[in-house]
Amino acid sequence: MDPVGLLQEYIRIDTSNPPGDCRAAAELLCRVLIANGLVPITYGATSAKPNILCHVGGTEEPALVLIHHMDVVPAKAEEWSVPPFSAEIREGFLYGRGTLDTKGLGVAHLCAAVRAAKSGKLRRKLYFVANADEEVGGGEGAEHFVKNLPLSFGRAYGMNEGGVGVRDLFGPGKFFLLNLWEKGPLWLKLSAHGKAGHGSRPSAKDAPARLAQAMARIAEHRSPAKMTDPAREMLRVLFAHGRIDLDPDTLSGGPEDAAALEAFTQRYPETDPLFRNTFAVTTLSAGFKPNVIPARAEGSVDCRVLPGEDPERVASEVREMVREFDVFVVTLFAEKPSGSPRGPLFDAMSDAIRTVHPDALVLPYLSTGFTDSRFFRAAGVETYGLMPLLLERGDMGRIHGVDEKIPVDGVAEMTAIIGALIERWNG
Repeated sequence: MDPVGLLQEYIRIDTSNPPGDCRAAAELLCRVLIANGLVPITYGATSAKPNILCHVGGTEEPALVLIHHMDVVPAKAEEWSVPPFSAEIREGFLYGRGTLDTKGLGVAHLCAAVRAAKSGKLRRKLYFVANADEEVGGGEGAEHFVKNLPLSFGRAYGMNEGGVGVRDLFGPGKFFLLNLWEKGPLWLKLSAHGKAGHGSRPSAKDAPARLAQAMARIAEHRSPAKMTDPAREMLRVLFAHGRIDLDPDTLSGGPEDAAALEAFTQRYPETDPLFRNTFAVTTLSAGFKPNVIPARAEGSVDCRVLPGEDPERVASEVREMVREFDVFVVTLFAEKPSGSPRGPLFDAMSDAIRTVHPDALVLPYLSTGFTDSRFFRAAGVETYGLMPLLLERGDMGRIHGVDEKIPVDGVAEMTAIIGALIERWNG
């Protein structure tokens, strides 16, 4: 089975969410599983959003569950240098929406699982899982999947998305960010109401003006830097290996830590969201004509909340922040941060990575995003997140971005690492 060719076929199926129709993608994955003698089960909240569950082999526990999602975020073709669903290969990269999030990971899981099944050496249970609906919260995908499991995983560990390998992130070298924890999402809708009027007679009470002031305040706000246990765990590994000067155990967890953490994030700017709640203005909507002041304006803010924080407390903080502008703040979606303790899967994955990258440093990581892992964790499956792919530091932003791409040789490397993980898990 050719992983690159399979990924190209997978990318060419447009599973943009919304609407998130994953039927053709599920048919492709099931066809491969069936052709290799396996028996997948498909079920979903709607016919357009099927989930796949396949017991690959093994009878003993703890099981290993390989998880990815089939849906992708939309892509505007006019912004890309290649059509986003063409799966075109250029200069050693395969371009396409979903190459990084998470069809590339899914192909690595699938190819490694099929090879493991054919090896006849599976002692512990191995499952392949593909979910729909992740990009809009997972309610009709992983949440439905977990609540309606037709069988029990038993004692199990999961491996999903959430981290990635990055070159030169903390000085020269290879760093793999293995997600054990995720920040909590908090999506807020802000709206302002007023009187419609002529554009030649503006007022400070106009809805768009008040909303703009409120959004500007939120965009400029920076929460104080704060140490959390998951971030401390990552810093401990870096400090122990001499990669950073900051000893996290000298920080007490109090407000006096802020100055040290500010200095640290200035040196390593990619880590800034790991130490504070963040607030991103994401949508703005008002008006229909340049010379008409509309009676209503609204927008949304994407907040990400640190472990140990309550999303509703942060929502109250935002309400207080914009109170003087007479703006309504409503919670659209909120989830508490979720995580899994460091356990045997961390060590097995670390060993597997070093079969391909012997000089790599694997770090326990707090992901700034959130994934379907929270549903599996809630069901008792300790779940980590890593796409075991090595990216250049500047390419981290391509996930959900324009010209999303994956190194062609990285597909085989990921497959080899997942294969090595399965071998080590079976001891």
